[in-house]
Amino acid sequence: MVKELTLIQQNDTHGSIELHHEAFWKDAGMEVQKVGGFARIGKYVKDVKKQKENVLFLDGGDLFHGTLPLVASKGEAILPALKLMELDGFVPGNWDYAYGKEQLQNLAGELPFPAIACNVNETDKIDSFITPYLIKELQGVKAGIIGLTYPFTDETMPDSFSEGFEFSKGIKEVQEIIESIKDQTDIMILISHMGLPLDVELASKTNGIDVILSGHTHDRIASPITRNNTLIVQSGASSSFLGQLDLKIADGKIESYGYNLIPLDETYEEDSQIAEAVRSILAPYEKQREETVGETKTLLHRMTLNEAPMDKLITDAYLHAFEADIAFSHGWRYGTPIPEGKVSLYDVHTIIPTNPELFLMEVEGQYLIKALEKNLEQVFSADPFGQKGGYILRSSGLFMTFKPYNPKGNRIQELLVNGDPINPHKRYKVVGGGEQLFKGMNNKKEYQGIHAIDVIKSFLAEKAFTYEEDRKIINV
Repeated sequence: MVKELTLIQQNDTHGSIELHHEAFWKDAGMEVQKVGGFARIGKYVKDVKKQKENVLFLDGGDLFHGTLPLVASKGEAILPALKLMELDGFVPGNWDYAYGKEQLQNLAGELPFPAIACNVNETDKIDSFITPYLIKELQGVKAGIIGLTYPFTDETMPDSFSEGFEFSKGIKEVQEIIESIKDQTDIMILISHMGLPLDVELASKTNGIDVILSGHTHDRIASPITRNNTLIVQSGASSSFLGQLDLKIADGKIESYGYNLIPLDETYEEDSQIAEAVRSILAPYEKQREETVGETKTLLHRMTLNEAPMDKLITDAYLHAFEADIAFSHGWRYGTPIPEGKVSLYDVHTIIPTNPELFLMEVEGQYLIKALEKNLEQVFSADPFGQKGGYILRSSGLFMTFKPYNPKGNRIQELLVNGDPINPHKRYKVVGGGEQLFKGMNNKKEYQGIHAIDVIKSFLAEKAFTYEEDRKIINV
């Protein structure tokens, strides 16, 4: 007997709860159009659930962080909308740990759907709030759903994120769960916030996973990747897309499937209840949305791996505020594009919602070389489980050429600071922001009592931002 199941995926929404600008690559270059928002997602999912008997709507993490309302409320602002979304489960992403264990527990406890992850242990397991897996029984279909959270939260994020948690890669745990529940299920689904390369590698190292709903790396997968009889998909980011996988299952195997990656443009209708909830969430921030802090003469985005205008704005502002040789900012993926024109205070909070305190630090050239090589390894490691970074570190004052597929520690070809070859024994003054940048070097950081958003506001108040197209970070 053939059974049908539809999986709908969202991942890495990062607080983009309303209609917003999104960038798309076209033949003529990058284009921007308005898409997304929770009201469109909610209406789409509810319509599919009316049309089909067996539908699961699952979230791939980074649900509680990314825009001003979420950060200001430690994730609580989004709860009224999430309660209307008809989700069936979510896996915590690395940014969902931003407010500490107790707050994540509070947030998860408010949701009408479970938090699922098998590769995180709570050091205090009293009232454990994350379940390793669940079995969802629908009309004639039993689906096993396993969760995998980001395994390197304790290594790459500020220490406060992982306090009270222990993380693992999850390969052993996933296989053990599959063996324990495979006789009780028709299909095995993994929702993951490990990132696409890691999920593909995981599929090759385990047996029995039918579908991986991948998250974390913001990949727009138009057609499922197949590895070891596992279908792997990921659905972009920022509530701009949904992924829909329609499955036909027979004798415990996927007999056939259809898949669509859906950009939720303005032709899609909104759910009126969710739209009203979103308006209520945003209402307290009208002042920030209306306050113009400056102007950009270029599209601000993070769509490119080596360097991007949104981050160049940050590092140029840092260098403008402090006398330093180089400015660095973390290579984040989140942050929806901001078109040419006026920039609001709300926009600046979207560019850098963490609003880190800035620091100055003096380090020798040889340390900078090692730090940049480490970052390149985290981005380009031949071992997918060695890929622990976001994008390449963003910078101003630096010129670098590199070979991405060279061995670890041997990628940099040329490295210049303000036009001169780096001197391994010279001390350079660096400006940056927050714990996540140069993690483990806090003893060298001299915090300056001023935060990123204030510095960016001052920078934009003086002149409009223009992005120089000549590239400074070049793979060769």
